Amino acid sequence: MFSQIDKQIVRCWNRTLIAPHLAKLIGEPQGRTGPRIAVIGNCQSYGVAYAMKLIEPSATVDHFSAIGKSLATIELFAKTLENYDYVFSHEFPSGHLKNGGINELRAIFSKLILFPAITFQAFHPDLIYLLDETQNYAQLNGPLGPYQSALGVFAYRKGLSLEEANALFNHNVFEAVGYLNMWDSAANELINYAKENFAMDLSFELLTWARRGVFMYSSVHPKSYVLYDVAKKLFATVGLRARELDFEYYAIHDLARSEIFPIYPPIGESLGVPGSYLFKLQNHHLSAGVGGFLNLPQYLAACYKIYRGSKPSKMKHPRVDGWLSDKATAEMLVQLARENLRAARAPTL
Repeated sequence: MFSQIDKQIVRCWNRTLIAPHLAKLIGEPQGRTGPRIAVIGNCQSYGVAYAMKLIEPSATVDHFSAIGKSLATIELFAKTLENYDYVFSHEFPSGHLKNGGINELRAIFSKLILFPAITFQAFHPDLIYLLDETQNYAQLNGPLGPYQSALGVFAYRKGLSLEEANALFNHNVFEAVGYLNMWDSAANELINYAKENFAMDLSFELLTWARRGVFMYSSVHPKSYVLYDVAKKLFATVGLRARELDFEYYAIHDLARSEIFPIYPPIGESLGVPGSYLFKLQNHHLSAGVGGFLNLPQYLAACYKIYRGSKPSKMKHPRVDGWLSDKATAEMLVQLARENLRAARAPTL
């Protein structure tokens, strides 16, 4: 099967080698006025590419999704990228293209400009991934795809009932595990990561995002205006002018089609934003239906069902392992869950 990168490579060479000759034959020479731009990366890269096209409509902007395996080699990919004036890329590991990843691409393609993926955990501190070290870090998917709840995983591994697991989702538990005071560390991590690794200062942008309220759908999926600001920063990096416009009027909220992890109400209250226990399932095919949602009891029940059929090696995570290995912490969490259940402090929605 051709990946998105494979298909985009074919389109690029068609536009570069074939289309001009066909246009000349029929007497309609192609004209190009704007820069040629390639954007490579993870699920955030489409939003950056779209924003660049919006900022400069005369530009040719192609998006290369470094997700999934491609048939193309890193050498063919580098040769294809020579057709562009500017190439912006997230870091990506080996495996998406044959013969290498971002390091190998940088070694043979000097025009590559790296930019950071936006991650921010203060809104969603409970979100984790389960990666199996014994199976080359294969990912365990739950009802929300790769998004897992650390407290939910702890509850299952500790042998808590679904009712007790549900009762963990309460202010006193969130306070005990440090979920209510993560803003400063999340902000510093994002700013330092972008500045130290990509020479990009996002401190002003983070301030403006925070003033708008919630700017993430999950710890790794930002809202579209965040990616618009990243696109403007990248334009400035290479000396391209970024026109000011009403982005929201043209915005495509692409990542909202994916899974959305809720901001738990006590965490939302601590940050001054709305919260809920409503988990949104992914829906990339809106024409086929409106999608689905799970409340907290439904989400945990779906997780438990998947966990029962999973190998123990797929259920490990450093945070959860730490809670379980610390007897005092594990006993405290179990006690809080049972106290909350007895006091009817367990969420019902």
